[in-house]
Amino acid sequence: SSGINAEYGAALMERFSFRPIMITVSLGLGAIFIANCFFNRILSNAVYIAMSSIFRIFAGVFTGFVSVTSFGVLTKLVPTRIAFVTALAEAALNGAQAFGPYLGGVLYEQGGFSLAFWVPGLVMIGCVLLELTVPYVNTVPEQTDENDAKKVYTDPWLMLAAWHCAACQVLLYFHLPTMAPFVERALGEDIVWTGIALLVNTSTIIISAPPLGWLIDRFNPYFFVILSALILPFLYMFIGPLPFFGIASSKLQLLLVLALLGFFVPMGCTPILLIMFEVYKFRNGGKISISASNTIVSVYCSCFPLGAVLGSFSAGIVSLYAPFELSTGVLGIIFILQSIFAIVYCWRVVKMRDAMKLKLSPEQTPLLS
Repeated sequence: SSGINAEYGAALMERFSFRPIMITVSLGLGAIFIANCFFNRILSNAVYIAMSSIFRIFAGVFTGFVSVTSFGVLTKLVPTRIAFVTALAEAALNGAQAFGPYLGGVLYEQGGFSLAFWVPGLVMIGCVLLELTVPYVNTVPEQTDENDAKKVYTDPWLMLAAWHCAACQVLLYFHLPTMAPFVERALGEDIVWTGIALLVNTSTIIISAPPLGWLIDRFNPYFFVILSALILPFLYMFIGPLPFFGIASSKLQLLLVLALLGFFVPMGCTPILLIMFEVYKFRNGGKISISASNTIVSVYCSCFPLGAVLGSFSAGIVSLYAPFELSTGVLGIIFILQSIFAIVYCWRVVKMRDAMKLKLSPEQTPLLS
């Protein structure tokens, strides 16, 4: 629901400014968390599951709005550092995903079921005060042109860039559902060690994302996409590792691969928003409207939950027929095709961009080049 609803975030930003949206989202999420405090009083398991599922869907809807409006505001506040602010947002997202379950566990141990929802609910409502201090950013176009959004959705060069971002996210989530049984079987460790290993992966993303974003803004973003594409498929073959390699699984090997994934997956995703802006500009006369910018941000944000869903869902199905080492290794082999596509894509886009620059006047030259 988060990924699907991200697409509606662009439409909302064109009708309202970002501040009313963020305030509404914060209050909505706060209300959802606080409502969950009382679910432990429901005696029927069926009713409990139904209510929890409904509220989770609503939470996904609101978080979809959060990602779109946050990315949209950041890219407009710092338009010359698109990759850097994108990396900061990704680091914050991964930090919350890593810290959230730990905080929930601590709150549950200290105060039971209700406290684990009261605290985040009140924190979300308190975020309204912070949102009031954010500088005003105009996300409402003077004249809404539906063709601008249509140009984004119907441009294959934009959608292909977005797909590469989603494909990279598949590599970040495919191993999550089945890694704990593999660690217990192959390494003799429990789920706590698995959690620590995944924390290494997340920590790498948080630490490396800001400097990586700075480098992408400073140098050629296409170079980083290509470098990531060259390394990721072979790196994923070693997460098991692939049985054909004849290499025994070890804790050090698994930790090292997870850490490297936390560096090279964002390297493939972070430049994509910058590239999408640039591609739209040089394919539309060197200009980009607010409506088109909002739509591009919404498409980019939806790539992350799309990749997460595809990765986790496919892993659950494949695990019924293949062991962890084989399934991850084969995915790495399949990803070679995606890597070839990414390299060819970058080469073609750069050629088209350079050809278009010759036709544009200096005033129309894309700012994101």
